[in-house]
This record gives sequence, structure tokens and C-alpha cells, in this order.
Amino acid sequence: MSLTIHAEIHGLGGRASELRDLLLEHAGRLGGADGCLGATAYAPLDGDTGEYVLLTRWRDEPAMTAHYATPDYTRYIDMIGELLARPSDVTISYVEREVRATADASQDPTRQG
Repeated sequence: MSLTIHAEIHGLGGRASELRDLLLEHAGRLGGADGCLGATAYAPLDGDTGEYVLLTRWRDEPAMTAHYATPDYTRYIDMIGELLARPSDVTISYVEREVRATADASQDPTRQG
């Protein structure tokens, strides 16, 4: 069973660019982590300055847990604390099955005779 972690990160407005850089670096490193199926960091369209989301997907819980013991994660935790206005809001979703949606091209008006 895979996992998705959705972390809403609340940074200090005056240090938003530092937090953004750290999150982008961390997401990039996660992409190469054993068991990580993907990671992205972004600012919500309606978010305040310093508000970000870190979204990660893991093969399984042991892979996620193993990541927490790595030097990469320790470095991230050591650096992010001073950039936060308050603790992050984190949701972990356990995904039993996942299906990728595809568009139905038969409904495309440019394909109608």
C-alpha cells in the first residue's frame, strides 16, 4: 500500500524565498530517495507569502520511515525550523489503489465529424 504525504508549510513571510529554496532542494533530493515515487513543492495560488505545500508519494510505510533516518532528512529538519511561523499541517493518506485518469478524446469537439 503506497502513501501520500501532504504537508502545508507555514513559513515566515520575511524568509519565504529561503524556505522556497529549501523545499525545492528537498523535493529534488527526495526524487532520488529509495522508495520515493515522487515529490513536489509549490506555493498555492491563493496562499499568503511563505505558504507552501510539500507533496510526496512513497512506495510503502517502511520506505517512508527509512527516509526519516537519513542524513538528508536530518539536514532538512535542522534547516527548516528557523524558517517556520508555526508547525506544518501534515496529512498522510494510505492508498490501496491508484488509477490515472485519461481524457476521452471521443468527446473532443475538434474530432467530431
